Amino acid sequence: MRPSLRRTVLLLAGWILPLLVACGQGVPERTPTTAGTKPGKTATAPSAQVTGPLGAALDQFITRNYPLFSGSVLVARQGELLLSKGYKYADWELEVENTPATKFRIASLTKPFTATAIMILQERGLLAIGDRVCRYLSSCPASWQAITIHQLLTHTSGIPDYTSLPGAFEEAVAPHSVSELIESFQDEPLEFEPGASFLYSNSGYVLLGAVIEAVSRSGFDEFVTNNLLLPFGLEDTGYDRASVVLKGRASGYNIVGNAFVNAPYLDMSNAYAAGGLYSTVEDLYRWEQALVEGQLLSPESLDLMFTPHVYAEAFGTDYGYGWLIDIKDGHRMVGHGGGLPGFHSYLEYFPEEQVSIIVLSNIETTDVNALASGLESTVFAGR
Repeated sequence: MRPSLRRTVLLLAGWILPLLVACGQGVPERTPTTAGTKPGKTATAPSAQVTGPLGAALDQFITRNYPLFSGSVLVARQGELLLSKGYKYADWELEVENTPATKFRIASLTKPFTATAIMILQERGLLAIGDRVCRYLSSCPASWQAITIHQLLTHTSGIPDYTSLPGAFEEAVAPHSVSELIESFQDEPLEFEPGASFLYSNSGYVLLGAVIEAVSRSGFDEFVTNNLLLPFGLEDTGYDRASVVLKGRASGYNIVGNAFVNAPYLDMSNAYAAGGLYSTVEDLYRWEQALVEGQLLSPESLDLMFTPHVYAEAFGTDYGYGWLIDIKDGHRMVGHGGGLPGFHSYLEYFPEEQVSIIVLSNIETTDVNALASGLESTVFAGR
């Protein structure tokens, strides 16, 4: 069995600071108030759902082991919600509670959405994953001529990750167009010959977004909204823009030493198709279920997404199309996670057992992988 995924999805975006410890060090307890209200007032908020002894055990695991966890969690098994609950605050300054409907930046958990959009376009006959990407780009350097869509999906193109280039974080505070993002890395030498190795590259998913726009003749956000979200009633998921007044949006935080601080600003146009979406635990669960139940893709396309195409040595697991694939304690799992300043996300699905675990946190230093591992152990022990 290959090494567990629980330590793999730690740096899924180049902007994320090194993960420290499970969230909670040095943060004072506060008396919560209800979402959208001032201290001392009450209002109706989406209620938590804790189902039966197993749901209670999951809730107790979080409150006991992560007493200052700030975020939302959903756990489901065979279509039954065991736990859907928010913990601590979406806004720590105003003491606005997290709920199952709180909207978080999901960072690289955007990648499964981007990969699904590519598979939809292939099913419509508008592209093929074996096509060379330069066929769909207006400007393409000589070093990219052999690179295929398949290699972008699997992080085997050799294109360096633009978020790791010098000055990338400083540049990311200003908005950038898709063409400007591509220009930031198109002259960089390849890390290896296309197809020769694995290198997690946000650059590849930026290019996939550009391909989606070229083929669909619509913006990436527009295509995702109209084809992956609205048909399934996912009204709490979308492309994150700082200028939009978004009801239920969580603010992002870091813990530095014993200090609780606001996360540095990042304009989400810089994350684009590699990490630009926001969502809720409830919407992510609905979307995951639509995907695995065949409402988005044919069985053949879904199988291609969940097929291990390359061993990702850096993560100690396999990679499909926008999904990490692993065996965890004897259970087959597909999942992905992500991190951006102030946020950390993780989703995993166990197909045979039909178990879903989704963790969204608005404290960047929260080890959501470890939290999810504890939840999955609780679920499987409770069977």
